[in-house]
Amino acid sequence: MNDPLYQKLRETGWRRKLTASEEAELRAWLEAHPEAKAGWKTEAGLNDILGRLPDAPVSSNFTARVLSRLDGMEREIAAGSRRRESKWNWLWHPLLPKAALAAMAFCIGVFTYREVATVRQAELAQSVATVSEVVSLPGPEILQDFEVIRQLNTAPRPDDELLALLK
Repeated sequence: MNDPLYQKLRETGWRRKLTASEEAELRAWLEAHPEAKAGWKTEAGLNDILGRLPDAPVSSNFTARVLSRLDGMEREIAAGSRRRESKWNWLWHPLLPKAALAAMAFCIGVFTYREVATVRQAELAQSVATVSEVVSLPGPEILQDFEVIRQLNTAPRPDDELLALLK
């Protein structure tokens, strides 16, 4: 039964005997819900039997034992949270900053290499464009007579005897 009045009366019956007004409310409710009478009789009988039981003796160190168990449970909970945190402890490993620095240096090196290669490629393209604009360059045929041309440019050696006489 999920009726709040019945639940309230049931829980009150677990803790103490019902008052006359509470018993009158219960009787009125049970007459409106006859299917719950058997359940209530069972509940009332169980409450009566439990009420007749003597109180269990409690040891003199009961409070200390309970508090020590609670302290142990707190330690277990703290250890569990530390274990969960330890998954991320590798982030604070001493090699991590060095690895990050090495990765950064590598990236800068790759970027610099790429920039230099791009500049060289642009310079090469510029020189090819400049050469392609010049149409009056001689062809490779001129190199066939290179030896003859080289000999034409040779001047006679100075005459040492004549220079000596002029002094």
